[in-house]
Amino acid sequence: MKVINDKILQNILQFVKVFQLENGRSPTYREIKNHLNLSSLSIVNRYISILVDRGDLKKDDSGTIDITYNINLSQSILAPVVGEVRCGEPILAQENIESVFRLPTEIFGHDNIFLLHARGDSMEGAGIREGDLLVVKQCSQAENGDIVVALLDDSATVKTFYKKKDCIVLHPENDKYEDIITKDIKILGVVQQYIHKL
Repeated sequence: MKVINDKILQNILQFVKVFQLENGRSPTYREIKNHLNLSSLSIVNRYISILVDRGDLKKDDSGTIDITYNINLSQSILAPVVGEVRCGEPILAQENIESVFRLPTEIFGHDNIFLLHARGDSMEGAGIREGDLLVVKQCSQAENGDIVVALLDDSATVKTFYKKKDCIVLHPENDKYEDIITKDIKILGVVQQYIHKL
């Protein structure tokens, strides 16, 4: 019996929703595979079939994913795209904001969120690539295993958060990089999802 990964199910469903909203069509199985760094199209097919069986997605006569979400943009939140963030500056300082997007609460919820461009390849093991747009819930606390945006030294960094007995570990999801061990960081938010740069 094959194990079902609920996180993959959730990520596929979320990606389909966002993709439909942005592109006016459903993603292909290959686009889903590439976005989530899945190993094969058969895995995508298996998880899509599970979502269809659960009633979360539908397929049309050709077997492709139907557009089934009528997004109401009147129920939306404004999310600023934040550029470089440095120590001493609030995350939403005017000089940090590059632009503002209106996002539907159906997909992104009602939390205070901001968007941040991913830099570098230190989180590629978590599926985050250079240039991706990170959707970040603004908060000052995190749980072990959360991917956080934290102020460290003179700028913001994105890493997996672990609180130990006597320190905090910021773990990169790439073997090329070493853990950052510190006692003093400021958490700006927790990454909820990410949108790959096309």
